[in-house]
Amino acid sequence: MLKSALLASLFLSMLPSFAHTNSMENALIKGVMFLDDVPQVEWYRVDGNSLIIGWKGIPQFFPHTNRRAAIRATLATGRKIHVWAVRHNQKKWSVGSGEPHICSVSAKNGRVESDTCPY
Repeated sequence: MLKSALLASLFLSMLPSFAHTNSMENALIKGVMFLDDVPQVEWYRVDGNSLIIGWKGIPQFFPHTNRRAAIRATLATGRKIHVWAVRHNQKKWSVGSGEPHICSVSAKNGRVESDTCPY
């Protein structure tokens, strides 16, 4: 009885953090939905405070789009966000995996803090 009560209380105490993570992810995705209209963006996904964009080709407006995604994501979530640009065939790419990425942009409070996109 005590064991099941402890498990239930542990589960219930974790619910707000799951709900918070899910709402932040939803807000981030809503903030960057303009990426759906960019033909060269094959896919994008959220991983914690990171947005990973899979690019099929490098368009002329590539750096601008990455910066715009970072700014919109940070405004939508109120948190510091890192945008990672990778090739479209790197769907399993993750932050810190050691695999190469094209470039990254970080933004906080609606302003770009760092940008390694050389284009």
